Amino acid sequence: MIKRLTILLSFSCSIAAAQERLTLQDAINRALQYNFDVRIADAAAKQAATNNTPGNAGMLPNIGFSGSLGGSAYNTHNQLATGGTQDNPSAETYNYSLGATLGWTLFDGGRMFIVKKQLDIQELIGSEQFRLQLQATVSRTIQVYAQVVWQQKQLVAVDTALALSQLRMDLSRLKFETGASPKTDFLQATVDHNARRSDSLAQEANITQSFDSLNVLMGTDLSNTYVLDDNLELNTSLQPIDRQLLQDVNLSVSIYKHSAAASKLNEGVARSYRLPTLGINGGYYYNYTRSATGFLLSGRSYGPSGTASLNIPIFNGGNINRQIKVAALQTMRDELLYEKQQSIINNHYRTAWRDYELYVASYKLQFDNIKYAKENVDVQEARFRVGVGTTLEVREAENSYIQALIAFYTAAYNLKVSETIVLELENKLVK
Repeated sequence: MIKRLTILLSFSCSIAAAQERLTLQDAINRALQYNFDVRIADAAAKQAATNNTPGNAGMLPNIGFSGSLGGSAYNTHNQLATGGTQDNPSAETYNYSLGATLGWTLFDGGRMFIVKKQLDIQELIGSEQFRLQLQATVSRTIQVYAQVVWQQKQLVAVDTALALSQLRMDLSRLKFETGASPKTDFLQATVDHNARRSDSLAQEANITQSFDSLNVLMGTDLSNTYVLDDNLELNTSLQPIDRQLLQDVNLSVSIYKHSAAASKLNEGVARSYRLPTLGINGGYYYNYTRSATGFLLSGRSYGPSGTASLNIPIFNGGNINRQIKVAALQTMRDELLYEKQQSIINNHYRTAWRDYELYVASYKLQFDNIKYAKENVDVQEARFRVGVGTTLEVREAENSYIQALIAFYTAAYNLKVSETIVLELENKLVK
């Protein structure tokens, strides 16, 4: 069995004293707290949980209270049937009423219970989408953090090449000045040295861009730079999980599965419209009226009132059948999407696992190769100092060593990325 390895990716860069130390765990914690996508997914999950209530499903009654107050002051003239008249220059009339009302659907074909199940599923989907976003954010943060470390390692390799070219240029100048070698060796060493300086500047720009990506993930100021971990733990002993277990633990597959279940419930909602609806409405009311004119000077009434209603659908132009058919087609569509997502995740996992195995092997190979490349540089430089080796041999050894460094750092970075992708698909990045 492959043993777990830890790699120390050491680099030496000139870093301002004011820069903040940022570990990988610190970066993950900040991303989980401030990343915009995480906060949006959290709000959506809370919204789904808030909507999941019996009242929203239509199970509970509606209770209300109402009241009104009105009045008038009219100049009235009434001709009475008895032949007399009634005049009042300021006939005041007012009335007020109070009432408590109740409306309750007792039976709607079982629709309210189906809707409640849908709300339960929507809350579960919201929670899983939030967890999926957490996994994606942690995965992306690890990959970008590793990218910055890798870019800094690339700078180490470039600066190592710069130092080696500086040494070769100094030796070539010294040998040229003493007549031990032609001037062309010195000129070529100078050209190589300047090329390495250009590579160093370009690599520093790449590091800046990587820091920008990291700051975006953490929701912080883009101008921030940090002192990062100089070592990343690489796990070379992961074991693949079987296909069925992957379907059970992968959040993306689970979301599609629950979406298909919610669509299935829509068929029940559509069928419930074929059944009768029974409801009651009632209340308790109080009314009082007072008038300065007319035969009734004042009046009062109070007491309960109620009605029961039954609605039986007979024919509505075939809309219920249409809705049932549409719901069934939507269910079939969502079940196909669920099966498609299963296939996609299986394919992604197979690809991620093959990449992981490839990069484990590549990392181990480069780990051994770099020792041989370093020894070759030391030997060629020693031969060049005593006049046995040529500047071309030293240059080739330097280039081989630099390429070995770059290949080693790249293998470590690729291994960390592939490891992270595998763990993300297995839903193991966030507990």
